[in-house]
This record gives sequence, C-alpha cells and structure tokens, in this order.
Amino acid sequence: MPPGARWWPAPPNPFRPETVRPALLVSIHDVSPLTLAHSRRMVALMQELGVPLRALTLLVIPRHEDGVALDEDAATCRWLQELAEAGACLCLHGFSHRMTGAASNPWQWLWARVFARGQGELYLSSTADCEQRLDAARATLRRAGLGGSTHGFVPPAWLLSPAAAVVVDNAGFAFHEGLSGIHVGGAVRARRLIGFGSLSAIESALTAAHAWLQSHRPAADTRLALHPADLDRALSLTAIGRTVRRLLPRTRPLNYLEFIGPSRAAT
Repeated sequence: MPPGARWWPAPPNPFRPETVRPALLVSIHDVSPLTLAHSRRMVALMQELGVPLRALTLLVIPRHEDGVALDEDAATCRWLQELAEAGACLCLHGFSHRMTGAASNPWQWLWARVFARGQGELYLSSTADCEQRLDAARATLRRAGLGGSTHGFVPPAWLLSPAAAVVVDNAGFAFHEGLSGIHVGGAVRARRLIGFGSLSAIESALTAAHAWLQSHRPAADTRLALHPADLDRALSLTAIGRTVRRLLPRTRPLNYLEFIGPSRAAT
C-alpha cells in the first residue's frame, strides 16, 4: 500500500459539494382552451418519455387569439389547477399572443414577421400597452382561480420591446424568460435553448437538426421548448422523442420555479 494510503473510505468533505447534473427545463407553450387537446397530449407524451408532471412548465395564454377567455372554459381551468397541485409550474404567456403595431425598420420587421410570424405580442409594445395587457391577463387568471399558481412570465416568441422589458422587470414576477435565457434578478440562466418549428417541412427539418446538434453537446442547463403544433408534424414529433431520450440520462428534469430556487420563488 502506498505511503499515506488507507483502506477505509475517506469521510465526505462538507466543503466540496456533490456533482449535480445540469437541469432539463421542459416548457409547453401556448396552453389555452384553443389548444387544450394538444396540450394534454404533449403532457402525456412527456410523462411517457420519463419527464414527471412536477418537472413541467406550462405557458398559459389568458385569451388566445382573442378567442375564448381562459376563465370561461371550465375544462382548461380544472386541468391547469390539477397540474399546479401536482407540482407543475404555470407561467403567464402574454394575453392574446397576437402582435399589434408596425415595425419601424427592416431588422425589426424581420424579427416580427419572419421569426415571430406576427405572434410576438409585446415586441412592438409601448409602456401603456404592455401594462394594459398584463393587467388584463392577471385579472383573467384570478377569475380562473389560477392567480396564485402562476409565478413567471414568458413573452410570446420570447420578444419584448425596450418599454415592455421595463414593465415586465417591475411587474413582480419571480422570473421571466427571453431568448437569451431565464432572467432571475440580474442574472441570466439556462442559456441553451432547443425548440422546434412545425409550420413547414423545411422548418421542421432544420429545427430537428438543431436539436440533434444541441443534444449531443456536453451537458448544460437546457431549455426544451415545445408547442402543441409540434404534435402535427411527424418529423418534429420524432425529434422531440429522440432529444428527450438523449438528454434525460445526463440531466435532471426541473420546472422553472424549482430551477431558480426557493429564495427567488418566494418573491
């Protein structure tokens, strides 16, 4: 036996924390009465793949496309309440998910019409417009019995105008999410994002390839963004399954509220 060696195991070192696997943060976007059937299917798919209910984050639209309001649809409200009671995290996802206003330059037009496809509700929003939409959204959640169960904010298409960003920062959410990551206080966490586009075969193929590349990188905190429409595109559906199966053994599934920690969640 080498000098200084011992046959009994060394005691744990309290100053060296155990290795913790990076987080897998699965979010299901565009949850509303308009997408209830598909949203249910996506939640069931995640469970089948091994992501528990408590590790899911659902992004709720109070009045999707100016259609049926959330508080007017008992089935959707009841299902979301059940998910919240099971430990899932609910986030506010705009008010209508429909963008208004006109772009002021070509770059802004590209983001608004090509990337966001007219769905970046707060991308061209003024201070007053954003405040009005947040007030209406929160009032709808309260009437739906979900006001106390909704903790964070994710703007549609992850886009905020400068004015809207200030409003959201001061709105009292425990966190909000942008393209760059999850904003908690002054920090930005979980910068890696994997999402899927399912409006065309080309978009589906490109985002599936991006997902394959990202899922083969060294493990890191990763946001996996899913949309109900992804279920209607076979290639996207296959890519989602492969991505989750690739990531799960190397990560730990958490919802956004668990990820940011109890001290921030309490705010």
